Amino acid sequence: MFSWVFPQVFSVSHLLTSRRQRAIAAGVALMMGFAPAIATTLVLTTPQAAEAYTARNSLFLSRNPSENYDTFLRRSEAIARAAVQRSFDADLLITEVIVTVVGENQGISIPIMDVQVTRNAWRDRPDVQYWATYYESASALLSF
Repeated sequence: MFSWVFPQVFSVSHLLTSRRQRAIAAGVALMMGFAPAIATTLVLTTPQAAEAYTARNSLFLSRNPSENYDTFLRRSEAIARAAVQRSFDADLLITEVIVTVVGENQGISIPIMDVQVTRNAWRDRPDVQYWATYYESASALLSF
């Protein structure tokens, strides 16, 4: 009767297949619709790669009037030790610390020591004197 309008012959199995195809098509369309949201969620929730870095500190230390150079140097080592430890404690991503202690006397500022140490080396041996580089001419330049 309606064969000229619907040339296909409809059967129950054809309707089931058609329903399956529509369900699959709807599922694919639904997945495609959510794909950007899922991808965005994965990008936003994926932790960023950690980047290790070096912390650099310059400490300025003024000479006390009656202080000799050895006492001044011991005081600078104590301050450098605290700065290294504080840097490692403040940020877990710091893998290396470089501390420069600059001595000041009568308006003159001269670097007197550098401490360069990695986190692992400091953990094994937290000794500033071991890791320090001392500038021998600093005492003469600072008029000690």
